[in-house]
Amino acid sequence: MFIESPADETEDQFRAFVTELIVSIYKRVPDWLEYQVGERFELRGRFYRQFICPAGSVSSQIHLRAIQPGGISRAIVERGEASGVRHCWEIRSGVETEFEYEDLRAA
Repeated sequence: MFIESPADETEDQFRAFVTELIVSIYKRVPDWLEYQVGERFELRGRFYRQFICPAGSVSSQIHLRAIQPGGISRAIVERGEASGVRHCWEIRSGVETEFEYEDLRAA
């Protein structure tokens, strides 16, 4: 999963946003929660950071929040593969849009 991150945002600022998002979902930061901030990516002039969490339920909860009306304050991007074909989706303000896998590039 990738979470939108302004070009000038530091990793600490990004982590603060993620913490706020986690608390909005779980009402606290779970004791078991561990995650890493991965590489920065670019999609159509917007930047994203990779959110890497071994607990897949966390990404699922972020996804569920993002697709609700009003969504979350930042877009997320997800990648997947079905029948050997790679797909990517951006979810912004509760709206999911598919785009070409190759359009998401390391920044």
